[in-house]
Amino acid sequence: MSFRALELGTADLKRARQFWVETMGLEELSSGPDFVTLAAGETRWTLWQSPTPLACAHFAFNVPENQFDAAVEWLRERVPLLASADGSETVFDFTHWNAHAVYFKDPDGNIAELIARHTLPSSRREQFELLGISEIGRVTSVVEQQRRYLNSPPYSLPDYCEGSETFRPVGDEEGLVILVQVGRPWYPDNTQLAAPVPFRVTFQSGAVYEGLA
Repeated sequence: MSFRALELGTADLKRARQFWVETMGLEELSSGPDFVTLAAGETRWTLWQSPTPLACAHFAFNVPENQFDAAVEWLRERVPLLASADGSETVFDFTHWNAHAVYFKDPDGNIAELIARHTLPSSRREQFELLGISEIGRVTSVVEQQRRYLNSPPYSLPDYCEGSETFRPVGDEEGLVILVQVGRPWYPDNTQLAAPVPFRVTFQSGAVYEGLA
């Protein structure tokens, strides 16, 4: 179930806007003294000024499944790529998800990802573009409880691939909530430990899910 909208905090709204609009090329749809709304592919993405420091968040953008090489080159021209914990790779082949991905950090220290999901042939394009935000990390001390909550109405999201007690993806290739145990190291470099971050996601169905600090 795809994300219609996502709201996420930032420690410095001016800096975040400059990065996402001027460096990454997202279209600015509207703005005010304490927010900016961007077009992240098909997702309306609102960044709001947080009055307090925030832990790092994780989110991912779907890219055309046949344009991954172009996505990597596009990203390399703009930001450093995040490497694996041992520094051996910056491009990741997730065979169990039938996907390829690359990671980077934004000025807030958030771990962002471009992912080409080869199970989505409908995402094929003639050229590279961001298709929409397809993942948001939900850090919690009760992974299993949150999984059951999202499995139930009004969300009715299925479990996605295999998970564990500390990592459970719920949803589908167009919209995944990644449930992560508090304190679990964030992939790919394992240098940051997961901590709760407030967010609000609106699914295409209209159902709203909030991550609470």
